[in-house]
Amino acid sequence: MIINQKQNRYRLAAAGFVAFAFLVYFAWAFIQPFNSAPDEYMRYQISQFIYRKGFLPLGSDPEIINPIWGTSYGFTPILAYIIGAAFMKITSLVTTNSFALLMSARLVSVFCNTGTVIVCFKIADRLFSGLYRWMFVIFVAFLPQFIYIGSYVNNDAMAIFSTALIVYAWIHGLTSHWSRLSCFELAASISVCALSYYNAYGFILCSILLYFADRLITYREVFNPDYKSGRQQFWSQTGRQVGLITAIVFILAGWWFIRNAILYQGDFLGLRTSDHCAQINALEAFKPSHIDSAYNNHWNIWYLLFDKQWLVISYISLIGCFGYMEIWLKPVIYYGYTILWAISGIGLFSWIINGITGHTLKLDFKKNLLFVVLFITIPIPFLLSLYYSYYGDFQPQGRYLLPMLIPLMIFITKGFQLVIDKGFVKIWIRRCIQVMLCLLCAAAAFYCYFYILIPHYHP
Repeated sequence: MIINQKQNRYRLAAAGFVAFAFLVYFAWAFIQPFNSAPDEYMRYQISQFIYRKGFLPLGSDPEIINPIWGTSYGFTPILAYIIGAAFMKITSLVTTNSFALLMSARLVSVFCNTGTVIVCFKIADRLFSGLYRWMFVIFVAFLPQFIYIGSYVNNDAMAIFSTALIVYAWIHGLTSHWSRLSCFELAASISVCALSYYNAYGFILCSILLYFADRLITYREVFNPDYKSGRQQFWSQTGRQVGLITAIVFILAGWWFIRNAILYQGDFLGLRTSDHCAQINALEAFKPSHIDSAYNNHWNIWYLLFDKQWLVISYISLIGCFGYMEIWLKPVIYYGYTILWAISGIGLFSWIINGITGHTLKLDFKKNLLFVVLFITIPIPFLLSLYYSYYGDFQPQGRYLLPMLIPLMIFITKGFQLVIDKGFVKIWIRRCIQVMLCLLCAAAAFYCYFYILIPHYHP
């Protein structure tokens, strides 16, 4: 009875937090002028086109081609903009006020951020206990750059939401031996990811890695290799699960890539066609063949990372940088996050060393697999962003790294757990530190809103 009461209080508090988070994200979206965030004008054009005409545009449609860059976001997945157009259509039943329609499209990002918080609670319930559940959720929910992503028209927020869904599907699949429900969850999550943003596609690859690694581990643990009928039953079950996941992904997401392949002569991703379109229509200085890239300038990676400060700019803008990379936070916020993450890193380092030497922290094999795959997902957005900055347009922006947010915060929370639990014996001291960390993250977010964004846009 007491346990049920605690669970009910926790669920009520979690529901209240989700509602509060929604209001925070909505407030950030409400105060921002149109096109004050990266490429919102070009992104919003897609939703406007669908809202007005009722069908999807070609990437090369003159109505959405940017006169400077010579291309559009119509070549890349546009699920977020399709949903935004649907919200605009619903809003138009009441009003056609331009700002109301813009807020309708922005609601997609607001809802995606809110959905990410909901899924983070579900992940936290599986991986953490006590106040560490709240720490993980708050670390995600109140990261300034994450809040900012939820405040304008983009597909980044949906990409992050999809990664949270995928991580939860991984946990459910591992603990349920890939039940039919967990397979459906994984397939639906992969579909959302595929229709959101290319820099989150590492989670799709890691889903394949995790699933087959787990099946091989299960096979070795459960079945005697000499037991023929058991092997056949096992691989038959695996085939059904793979078939179910593949079929659902094909139905939910395959249409977009088939459409691209038909419209763009086999270019199912649309990237090659987008570059060709830009080469024809862009202003001379912005044509892909004229890009002053690091590769064309023969810069080495060291020069790009350090002399051109790609690493520093990407890192601090992962914490928070608003507008078109011109609204920076106070240095104390960057230093504060760096110190806190470094402390967490000490705990993680000891965890890894102890895990290698086998002295402490015995985890079951499946959970070890989960953490290994989570770790692999972190450098993938980093490498993709670095590749784009080296061979394409030099853009060290933290928003390109945000697909790593969920696994990154899982590890940061785990690091703090190890530091706090090992460093402080008394429970009340632990709880004070946990609450303090949560309050610091929330305070940083509110400081950014009241003392940076509002003064900048509404002096």
